[in-house]
Amino acid sequence: MRKILVAFADTHGGHKLGLLMPGVELYDEDERGNLVRYRPSLTATQRYLHNQYLEDIAAVQEIAGDDPIVVLHNGDATHGDKYPQQLVGTRAADQILIAVANMQQWLEIANVEKFRVVQGTAAHNYAEGTADILINAQLEALYPLKDIGTLNHSLASVDGVRVDYAHHGPGAGIRNWTRGNVARYYLRSLMMDDIVRGREPPRLVLRAHFHQFVHEVVSIPVNGREIVSEIYILPCYCGMSEHGRQVTRSRPYVDTGVIVWEIEDGRIVGTHPFWREMDLRTEEEL
Repeated sequence: MRKILVAFADTHGGHKLGLLMPGVELYDEDERGNLVRYRPSLTATQRYLHNQYLEDIAAVQEIAGDDPIVVLHNGDATHGDKYPQQLVGTRAADQILIAVANMQQWLEIANVEKFRVVQGTAAHNYAEGTADILINAQLEALYPLKDIGTLNHSLASVDGVRVDYAHHGPGAGIRNWTRGNVARYYLRSLMMDDIVRGREPPRLVLRAHFHQFVHEVVSIPVNGREIVSEIYILPCYCGMSEHGRQVTRSRPYVDTGVIVWEIEDGRIVGTHPFWREMDLRTEEEL
């Protein structure tokens, strides 16, 4: 039977430029000190991301039909408190509630059978995977019949296709003409590490963290056959924060979206990169 593999990452729940579902309920105090629920308003970036997110989920459902779906959230489901600027609220609980609501959009789909929450960056998950563990616990309680888990680094088999997925990995490169080199060298090294140990390298390697879409393919001849692996650096579902602008040296683009693979009888029979590039520069006449 065909299986659908879905991977997305870096939703940064709790940040004003991160993914936020309309109607999510957070908590605050009224004038008498009572704890009351309220629904935060979406920023312009969050409205854009929300619309794209729902479009991408609908596209995945159309591809999948009734076939089983495996979904990977590849890290940084929350924004954390190391960089406290531009947060929706100051409570850590806000970020957990927002992230859980983001994930529920997938788990409400009947044929989403498995869901993984990858533990991401310590700066964004309150260290030691705290946010990811709490998100996973809430999702398991809400959806006891689904296979839900959290981990740091996995070597999974999806209908016979080996998938190595973790949050941190290579960047996209700092020059347009060398884009993909770092990812390709990273993948070749990873493949050769397995080959010299007598192991079959993973068919897919999935990484995230850099909020850019990169895809590279490496082929290595071994004993008369070609071993082929692909690496994907996943796009994100968030805008460019102040910290992001600093560490990217004012990169003018942000890549958002999700990647989908159709897998059948141990082979990848279809790949669907649903991602978009947004130019963040202000155009002006001076």
